[in-house]
Amino acid sequence: MSRAEVRPVEVAPGVHFVEGPASNWTVLAGDGTLTLVDAGYPADLELVERSLREVATATGDADARLTGVLVTHGHSDHIGTIRGLRRHHEFDVFAAPAEVPNVTREQLHQVTVGDVLPHLYKPRFARWVLHAVRAGGLGDVGVADVRSLPLGVAGTFSGHRVVPTSAVGHTPGHTVFALPDDDVLITGDALVTGHPTSRLAGVQMLHPIFHSDLAEAGRTYGRLVDHRAWVVLPGHGPALHR
Repeated sequence: MSRAEVRPVEVAPGVHFVEGPASNWTVLAGDGTLTLVDAGYPADLELVERSLREVATATGDADARLTGVLVTHGHSDHIGTIRGLRRHHEFDVFAAPAEVPNVTREQLHQVTVGDVLPHLYKPRFARWVLHAVRAGGLGDVGVADVRSLPLGVAGTFSGHRVVPTSAVGHTPGHTVFALPDDDVLITGDALVTGHPTSRLAGVQMLHPIFHSDLAEAGRTYGRLVDHRAWVVLPGHGPALHR
């Protein structure tokens, strides 16, 4: 996908999905504000900014402010633009209690060079590594001032009721976000519909090297496959409409 093709698509009223060059994000719009769910690689900053402007314009409120970022997990391709966004916007960042240390980089739960090396002979892995490095995946993307988000407790973000739910395994505090009034589930990397390293298309798990606890990730994946949300918005791959 070229960068020019990266555009928000409204999948439910006020819920705009962006399939990025290698990872995805979602923009919620309402009540004169915007909420971002995940934030791409550092190199995606221009694309994320553009998607925020386009969503604000599409909703008829070009002055809508970014007031929050919800984080499914702290991998660099999901929090990479937050520090850049904070240079121009004032907003809170939210993550599950167990994931906050990964977002702040007090701890790091992320695939290592040693994990990837045995797979570099595979063209898909080699291309993915090259993109990840060029996109800033090895940079310092730790985020300060992250607010702990109570799990299982509905909150309102940009006019949408959002229920954060534990979906651990990919990382120790990985979270999915259900929007029950919109019939939408944002799954991060607990369930995806594609990935640059995968030959598969459709609902799937990421390659085992990407998970901090593979057995737990498998159990979480099984639960999400059975979730009955009408629209599933994954961290990688296209949106799924059931």
